[in-house]
Amino acid sequence: MTTPDVIDLETARLRRQSTALLQIANIRADGEVHRHVGVSSEMTFAELHGVLAVCFGFTDENAPWRFFEHHGARGARIDPHRRIKDYLTKPGYTVDYTWGLWDFNIQVADSYPRDADTPRALCVGGSGSFTESFDISAINARLTGTSTITSVLAQARPEVRDVVQRSKVFDFIPLLQAVDLDRAPAPAPDPCLRRLPREVTMQSQDIFWAYVLALTCMGEEELTNSVFETVLEALGWTNEDGSALKSHQALELIAGSYRDLRGIGACGPARKAPVDRLEIYRALLRK
Repeated sequence: MTTPDVIDLETARLRRQSTALLQIANIRADGEVHRHVGVSSEMTFAELHGVLAVCFGFTDENAPWRFFEHHGARGARIDPHRRIKDYLTKPGYTVDYTWGLWDFNIQVADSYPRDADTPRALCVGGSGSFTESFDISAINARLTGTSTITSVLAQARPEVRDVVQRSKVFDFIPLLQAVDLDRAPAPAPDPCLRRLPREVTMQSQDIFWAYVLALTCMGEEELTNSVFETVLEALGWTNEDGSALKSHQALELIAGSYRDLRGIGACGPARKAPVDRLEIYRALLRK
């Protein structure tokens, strides 16, 4: 009698390719520079160096660079041919990176499954700069190459296209491409999705779709709020006194829709697993 093959589910899971959302920080007495970058876990550290050079605007190709293990303190040097998945496997895992005289801390903020359509690298947020001002659109244009904006947006519902085009936050193009809006959701969409957004004013509709796009970045709350507020500012929405509209203030203006999103696990403390949330976002964003 032949013994049936036993599938090690944990091993199979680890073999699946994933996206690592990395928080990279350079903190000095006179300032801080941060980037939030999603990269393929299959990428080598040498390839990651190339991505970081684009994200931070490094131009001196002759400057020495290194990656190091980090276990509470700087450890052994990492072979640049090793892959990210060998060291940065779970949220909180950390390595150090040096470029010239600059020191950086790289930490995993999140990790989730990827497919063939997901860009190998995408900058989803950041602040500060060493040289010129931080331009996330220019960074992603260099990371992802030329994208056909029209064809990608054609797969999204009109309200989403409108928000992206008016805000000019075209960093969402490779994100929407990665989400693969053309793919039908695996499970039947929750009937609740057909009622969203509940609010009808132009401001509330913009807020809702800006929030869904921010959620689709798949970051932690801090990153989601940063992207959300950036889009609202780009759209020109402010408080009555002209001050910046903060995320919690904006969510109060779409309280009904926000409650429904939390109820189906799209956000909040009871949010679903990343792969299930992506199905929700895809169902919301696709035309």
